[in-house]
Amino acid sequence: MKRLVASLALLTACTTTTRQAEPPAAAPPPQATAPTPPSPIFTFGGVEIFGSRKVPKEKLLELMVFPAPGTPVDTSKQEFIQQLMESKKRITSAYSFAYSRMSVVQWAPTHTVRVTVDLVDTGDEWRMAFAPEPQGDVPDPDGLMAAWKDWLKKLWKLRSEGVLPGETGPCRAPIGCYGRFDHPELEPLEQRFIDGVPRNVDALVRVMREDRDARKRETAVMLLGYMTSREEFVRAVLPSVRDSDQGVRNEALRLLGAAQKDQKRVIIPLETVLEALWFPSATDRNKAGWALVRIVETEGAVHRQQILDKVGKVLLEMAGAQQEIDHQPARKVLALLSGQDFGDDVAAWRRWVEQAR
Repeated sequence: MKRLVASLALLTACTTTTRQAEPPAAAPPPQATAPTPPSPIFTFGGVEIFGSRKVPKEKLLELMVFPAPGTPVDTSKQEFIQQLMESKKRITSAYSFAYSRMSVVQWAPTHTVRVTVDLVDTGDEWRMAFAPEPQGDVPDPDGLMAAWKDWLKKLWKLRSEGVLPGETGPCRAPIGCYGRFDHPELEPLEQRFIDGVPRNVDALVRVMREDRDARKRETAVMLLGYMTSREEFVRAVLPSVRDSDQGVRNEALRLLGAAQKDQKRVIIPLETVLEALWFPSATDRNKAGWALVRIVETEGAVHRQQILDKVGKVLLEMAGAQQEIDHQPARKVLALLSGQDFGDDVAAWRRWVEQAR
């Protein structure tokens, strides 16, 4: 989100007198406009429903208690939270699902907010074949976890004050960035991770695989973005794609996609990425979708048939979504595979997929 800084031009006049004029007083320096905290008021963009093959979307939408699309909503108020809770209660009371989750996605470029309802039908539990939750308690390697937490608190404070935007910004991590370090309070903190992570890779991998605290496992994945070898990073992080926690999976898939970006050969396994596109949450398919983009950018349409057979249905459903985090990676993949760009014309994409298969 861009901040507009206003400046005032100070005009001075010279007066001629019979004596030598005294030099004018120095003008005071212009005052910088105070940072503006991000507004919690968004335009409601509607509801997306994803994942159920048994219950029509129209039936589920009838149960929702959200305002009409285009309505301003204050996401910080209890009313919006109550609408989320009541809508989920109505859905789960009316139908039985193996998995149901509501997520709120705020889209900064248009300052819109959408709700995504992710569902897994009973009988489709294969979409959630995750590893068992670890039960260990692994020590913080060289204080890196605590240092990361301290940096994160400072970052969120600066964002909440409007000093920094919410988008990912510059960092020096070889694999991929999380957050940003382009502020005097943050920049000196990054060296700790640049130096410390390569010395503690094995210990961080142990946290990622063995600790019962999902937030510690998630932090370990993010810290491993400071590894210096992309191939070793992929080997270390790949098992976390099947972590039981969606936050851990999100970071693993995000950084695997980052590791693949701009490489001359494919270094992340296609089959794992295709499986992840069927996982239950919006963050799963968004990050898996972008990882697939990076693979197809690298090798072209050589595996087009395999991709369409395995995830063609998912890509079409994503491509037809209003939610940007769904349709952007899906349409990009389809455009790369087809050599065409039908934009938001889902019927055209569907025809192409049917013909290509």
